[in-house]
Amino acid sequence: MMCPSLASPSFAVLRHQNISHRRRPLAKPSSVLFLLSILRLFITVEANSRNAAHTHISESEEYQFTNVNPKCERIRIEMCNDIQYNMTIYPNLLKHAKQEEAEMDIKQYEMLVKVQCSADFKFFLCTLFTPVCTILNEPIPPCRHLCLSAKSGCETLMRKFGYQWPEIFDCDKMPESRDGMCVGESKTEETDSGASADGKGAEESTERGGKWAMECPHTMKVLSKRSHSLLIANHSIDHCSLPCHGDGIVPTFFGVHIRHYLRLWTGAWAVTCCVCCAFTIITFLIDIERFEFPEKAIFYMAICYLLVSATYMVGLVEEDSLSCAVSSATKQQLVTQGNENILCSVVAVVHYFFNFAGTLWWLVLCFSWFLVTTLKWGEAPVGQFSLNLPIIFPLLCVGLVLFASGFVSILRIRSYIKGHRFVANKFEQTDASDKLSKLMFRIGCFSLIYVLPMAVGIFCAFYQTENIGHWLTNWYSTRCLHAQRSAFGFTHPRAQCPVGDDVQLSRQPDPVLFFLKYLSHFSIGIACVVWTLNGKTVASYGDFLARLFSSRGHRRGRPIRVPTRPH
Repeated sequence: MMCPSLASPSFAVLRHQNISHRRRPLAKPSSVLFLLSILRLFITVEANSRNAAHTHISESEEYQFTNVNPKCERIRIEMCNDIQYNMTIYPNLLKHAKQEEAEMDIKQYEMLVKVQCSADFKFFLCTLFTPVCTILNEPIPPCRHLCLSAKSGCETLMRKFGYQWPEIFDCDKMPESRDGMCVGESKTEETDSGASADGKGAEESTERGGKWAMECPHTMKVLSKRSHSLLIANHSIDHCSLPCHGDGIVPTFFGVHIRHYLRLWTGAWAVTCCVCCAFTIITFLIDIERFEFPEKAIFYMAICYLLVSATYMVGLVEEDSLSCAVSSATKQQLVTQGNENILCSVVAVVHYFFNFAGTLWWLVLCFSWFLVTTLKWGEAPVGQFSLNLPIIFPLLCVGLVLFASGFVSILRIRSYIKGHRFVANKFEQTDASDKLSKLMFRIGCFSLIYVLPMAVGIFCAFYQTENIGHWLTNWYSTRCLHAQRSAFGFTHPRAQCPVGDDVQLSRQPDPVLFFLKYLSHFSIGIACVVWTLNGKTVASYGDFLARLFSSRGHRRGRPIRVPTRPH
C-alpha cells in the first residue's frame, strides 16, 4: 500500500510492507490500527491541501507537515532548511536526541555539499540527520538507491582527500523502495552530478574563499627577506612558494615517475637540438661564401636555438640547484622567485632572449624570401636591408603571411620555367625547373618542420596559461581538505579552503601536454639542419678536411695537392 501524499513520483517513495501474512485475519488490532493511521494521514493531508495557507510554508514544496505528530518539530538546521519537507522527528536515525547535536555532526560534510559532488548528497544527509516526520513515532530511513546515488558521486572525492565512506552511511543497511518504507529521491539521472547547472556553486565558493586571508602552510612559507608570493584562487599569498619535490600523497602536478621521464625526455631532445644546431653553424662557417640571404637567416636561427637548448642542458646537469634556492621552516626546498638566485635569473634571461631572437630571425627569413621571390630583389640588396629587419617587423604573424606570399610566387616561377620548349618535334624540360623543384622541396620540408611544431608550442603555451590557475587552486584545495592536512602545514579550519569547481572536476595537468610542448620547442632548432643536408654540404666538408690535412702537411714539409670543388 502506498500513501498518496508521501509517495510523490518526483520527490520520494514511502512504502510499507505488511510483515504479517496476507491470509491472516484482518481483524487483528495491530492491522486495524495501522489502516486507521493511514486513513487518518490521508484525510489530514487532503484537508491540508485545501487550506495550504494555514499548514504549508510553501505551496510549491511537498512534505510540508504540521500537526501530524506531536513529536514533530520544525527543522532548524541551516543546511536542511530548503529541502522538500520542513518537519523532523527526534531521536533521528543516528541517535541524535536534539537538532543541536545533529547540526554539529552534519557540518563536517558541508564541504562535500558545497562542491556538489552529487545532486543527491545533501538530501541524503538530511534524511539521516533530520528525518521526515510522519504520523509514525519513528524516523523513516532513506532508500538504498538514494544512498547509492550520493555515494557514487562523493566517495571518489572523499578518498582523494584521504577519507573513507562512513560506516553510518552503509547503503546495504538501508531498505529498497519496493521492500519497505523509505524516503528516496534521485536527481542524478536528471542533472549532471559533477557540475552545477548554472555555476552558482563555484561562484559561492569563490566568494566564500575570498572572505578570509589565504593561509600559507608552514611547509611552504619562505624564510627569506626577498619578496615571494603565490597566486591561489585569484588571491596572492605573501612569503609563500611551491615545494620543489612532490610527495606521494598530493604531488605538485606530477608524481616522481612522471617527473623523471619528463626530465629525460627534455634532456634527450635538448641534446639533439644542440647537436643539430652546432652542425648547421659549422656548415655555414666552413663555407660561409656559399650562403647569402635569405639562407643566412637560418645560420642566426641555429645560433639562437643552440643557446636555448644549452639552457635546458644546464638545468639538466644542475637539476634542482638552480630553481630551488630557498627553504621553508621545515627545511623543505621551495621554488625560487625573482632574483633570489642570480644564476637562475641569468639562465632564464638567456633562454627568453634567444628564444625571442630566434623567432625574429624566422621573420627575417620570411621577409627576405618575400623580397627575393615576389619583388625580385637580388641577394646583395637583401643582405644590406635585412640588418634592420628585426626592428622593423617584430610580429611573427607577418612572417607567416610573407612566407606564404613568397611560396606562391615561387610556384608561379616554377610553372613559367617548366614551360616546355619544342625542339625537333619533342618536348625538352629545362634544367632550371629541376633545380627549382629541389629548392621548393627543401623549403617545404624546412617550413613543415618549423611551422607545425611552432603551432603546437603556441597551443600548449596558451592552454597552460589559461589553466595554470585552476591547477594550482585544485592542488592547494586538495591538500587543504586532506585528512593529513596537518602534515602539509595547514592550521586554519577547512572552512577557509578555496573550494570550487576545481576540486569538483579534479582538474590536473595532462603530462602529454608538457611532452608535446618541449618536443615542439626543440623541433624548431632541429629544423635548421634540414636546410644544410644536401650534396653541397658533403662537398664543403670534403674541401674543409682536405684544406685541414693540407695545412698539416705543409707544416711537416710535405706539400700535398689539394683537390678543389668547381664553383
